[in-house]
This record gives sequence, C-alpha cells and structure tokens, in this order.
Amino acid sequence: DLTLDFILDERLRELHWEGHRRQDLVRFGKYAGANYNWTWKGNSQSGVGIPAYKNLYPIPAISLSSNPNLTQNIGY
Repeated sequence: DLTLDFILDERLRELHWEGHRRQDLVRFGKYAGANYNWTWKGNSQSGVGIPAYKNLYPIPAISLSSNPNLTQNIGY
C-alpha cells in the first residue's frame, strides 16, 4: 500500500545521508509532539515528545542585532 508513512520511510532509506530527515518529519507533522518517537528524541534514550516551537530554528543573534525589524521565533 502506498501511504504517507510508507513514503516517509522510503525517503528515510533513500536519502539517509542527504540531510532531509528533519524537514520531512516537520512536513509530515511527526517531528514535534509525542505520537512519533525514536531513540534519543528529546535527549532521552527511549525518546520523548518535544514542543512544537522546535519545528522552527531560532534566528541567530547576529541577524537579530543587525536587523531591528526581525523578532525571535516564539519559544527561543
């Protein structure tokens, strides 16, 4: 069966060394939260949920200081 979970798993196998995994998990809504865990997720060996604000990276301090129109992403 061709499902979204199958596609996500296939992308994991095919693009393992390409650095796409985190973005794929965010895109499929599986990165944040606790309904899809893996080993060492959330800095725990058994894997724990992480907050939704982690879907976005923080804006670097140098960018914030050089552009007053920027505001830091919520949670950072």
